[in-house]
Amino acid sequence: MQHRLSIVIVVLLITAVGGVAPTVQARTKLNGTYAFTSVRTCTQTLTNAPFTADASGAPTVIPTGGVLREEAVDSGVTTFNADGTGTTTSTGRTMNLSNFTIGGSIFSVSESSDTFTYTVNADDTVDLSIGEVKFKTVLGTGTGNTGTVSPRSARLQVGDGANTLVSAPRTEIEQETIVFNLANDGSITRYRICTRSSTLVKM
Repeated sequence: MQHRLSIVIVVLLITAVGGVAPTVQARTKLNGTYAFTSVRTCTQTLTNAPFTADASGAPTVIPTGGVLREEAVDSGVTTFNADGTGTTTSTGRTMNLSNFTIGGSIFSVSESSDTFTYTVNADDTVDLSIGEVKFKTVLGTGTGNTGTVSPRSARLQVGDGANTLVSAPRTEIEQETIVFNLANDGSITRYRICTRSSTLVKM
C-alpha cells in the first residue's frame, strides 16, 4: 500500500510540474519578431467626459456627451522577448466615419510605439499588459500633434507552432484615455472604446 501511495505521489508531482511546461515552451517559441495588421473600430467622445456604466447591467457603456466614430487599420512590428517583455511600433491609418466639417480632412496617419509585458497560459493564450502608447500624427487631420493612449490589456491565441498569433476572446470592456498635445495649442483629453481584430505572423 505504501509503495502504491509513493507511486501516486510521484505521478501527481510529475503532472503538476508538467502543467508548467507549455507556458515555458510557448514563451520560448514567442521569443521573436512578428509583423502584424490590426483592424479597429472606435467610438470616441467629443468632450472631456468619460463613458459611464450601463445601470441595467448590460455589457455596454453610455456616452455622457457627443461622440464620433472612427475606423482604423494599424500595421507594424511586435517583438516578444524571452523575459516576458516586448515592444511594438506601428503606423495607423484612421478614417473619421461620423463627425466632420466641410473642407476638413476625414483621414489621418499616425506613428506609435509602446512597451508591454506578457504571460503565456497553459492553453496557449497570451495575456498582454500594454503600457502607455505614444503617438504622433504625420499626415491629415491633426498633423504635428502628439499624444498618449492609456494602458490596456489584450489577449492573443498562439497557433501554427507559434508562427501565427490571432486575437482571442475577452469579455471585458475597457475605456481608453487619449491625451492630444496640439501643436502650439495646449492639450485636450478624450475617451474611447474600441473593438479590435489582430493577426501577427512571425518574421
